[in-house]
Formats: sequence, C-alpha cells, structure tokens
Amino acid sequence: MVQKIFRFVLFLTLFFGLSYVNAETLTLRFADGLPKSFAYYGAMEAFKKDLEANSKTLKVGLFGGGMLGDQKTIMEATKVGAIDISVIASQVAQQLVPDYGVFGLPFVWVKYDDWIKFLKGPLAAKLAKKLEAHGLKVLSLADGGALAVLNSQRAVKVPSDMKGLKLRVMQDPMQIDMIKAMGGIPVPMGVAEVYTAIQQGQIDGNSTGPQLLWALKNHEVAKHLTFTNHARASGVVVMNLKKWNKLTADQKREIEHASNAFFDADSAYFTSSPNTANDKVVGFMAKSGVIVSQPDVEAFRKATLPVIEKFKVKVKSELVDQILAEAAAGK
Repeated sequence: MVQKIFRFVLFLTLFFGLSYVNAETLTLRFADGLPKSFAYYGAMEAFKKDLEANSKTLKVGLFGGGMLGDQKTIMEATKVGAIDISVIASQVAQQLVPDYGVFGLPFVWVKYDDWIKFLKGPLAAKLAKKLEAHGLKVLSLADGGALAVLNSQRAVKVPSDMKGLKLRVMQDPMQIDMIKAMGGIPVPMGVAEVYTAIQQGQIDGNSTGPQLLWALKNHEVAKHLTFTNHARASGVVVMNLKKWNKLTADQKREIEHASNAFFDADSAYFTSSPNTANDKVVGFMAKSGVIVSQPDVEAFRKATLPVIEKFKVKVKSELVDQILAEAAAGK
C-alpha cells in the first residue's frame, strides 16, 4: 500500500508539478473519486467558477470521476500534498477520525433542516478541526445524501418487513449493523455487481441513496422502494493543511467563499434540481413501476438504537455525545 501511494504521489508530482504554478497564479488540483453524475462534481464546478470569478491569483483544475483514484486514495494523496483539495465521504474520513462515523448513525437527523443546521453549526466545526491532526484542513461539510431501501420481494413499512431480505450495503461496519438491526441481511459489495446480483437472486436489493439506485438502474430488477432516510452521509471537502497555511489571508477568504458555493450547489442536487432532487428521483421510480412505501420511522428508529449505543461505546468521544444530545434536543 505504501509503495502504491508513493508511486501515485510521484506520478502526480511529475505530471502536474510544472504546469500548476507560475509567478502570477496558483492552480489548485481538486479531485473526486465518485462518478461525475453524483452531487460532488457539480459542486466542484461551482467551487471553481466562484473562486476564479473572485480571485486574481487562484485557479482550479478539476479531476473528477475517479480520474486520480478512489476516495481513500485521493484522501491519502491530499494528506501528502500530491492533490491540493479533494471531496470524500464521511465514511472514508472516519478511517482517520472515528468520530466521523456520527454522520452515518441511524435516524439522528430525520428532518433535512435539522441536518443542514448541524452541518453549518459549531459542533460540526469542532469535528472538522479534528482532521487537522492528519494534515487536512476541512473547507466544507456538505450533504452526502440519505439512504433508502429498494428490494425485489415486498413492501417495507416496518422492521418486520425487512426480515430475511438480503441487501447490498457499503463495506462499512455501521451500515452492516444498521441493516441487521432493521431485520435484514447485509451483503457488502461494490455497486457494479448489484444489478446482476439482484437479477440472479443472489441478493434481494440495495440500501443506498435514491440517486444512486436510479443511476445504477436497480429499479429495473427490484420494484419495492422505501425512502427510509435511515442514515445520512456528509461530503467532506479537505485541503492539504500545509498548502492552506501558505495561502494569503485574501486567498483563504476566497477559498472559503468558493466553499460556500460548493455547499449550496451540493444541497441543490438533493433538494431542488429537477433531475436529481430526492422527491423527483423517487417520482421517476414510481412512474417506472416501482411501488413506493412509507416507512414507520419511529419503529425503525427504535430498532436501530443499539447501533448508536454500540458506536458511542466504541469511540468514547465527548464531542460525539454532544452532537447526539444536540440532535435529540431538536426533535
């Protein structure tokens, strides 16, 4: 692994080193590991547009769609400075700071407004600060989407409806524990195999965001959707800390302004975009023949409470306890 990262860093240094700095401007390399159809790349474009409109000394080179590797690879490359800025999921950030697992806990932020308020609040800022010990400056915490359940067998309204359903999940212990607590059988696998696995009966469905379900065409082979919102993810925009510290005060302000543009564009992807907003995508699935069921959120919340307690014991974090207390107080 160390050798792979070293070769990757060497490649980037040789390939980009001469072309991204001159006497007048600095071009920042901004990378993403997910498909360009997801929220992050459009938000990266908004970041670039805003920064280049407001700065005379900074430009942005975008490397989306996994061009420079998956999320873990680009996070490591950003730590060592081979990439200047990257956007990763909170599930990846928690590999460095376990507290970031709080984003994916079940039913902590059921209401979207509460979720956005938290992302912009002081406790999220404290959480962001923890990545600096790993050489990363967090520029923004943004919405990474909420999870749904799509399956080929039956409508899911309460936890007992999940019993026996084999559902694909990310290779994330939190998601595995949640599906177990909800009554299902979690099957960790990559997204590429899901369609065929459902079609052949190896699994019954997929538990991920509706946008990805739609993009993967899982609705063609599984006709029961429940937008449970049982967990969320945050996009974490990180910059190499040493590079950040070398910027002027004006440059830092310009990047912070562009980071707000990233946040707004990312939010629009899930809330107001006519092609990607949550309600629109669920509507597209319904029109395609998918049966949409409404979940008993309280029943699912009660079923998954042990997952939260397990996480609290595991991380032993005062900040996580504060975050959970604030979220509970807002319900």
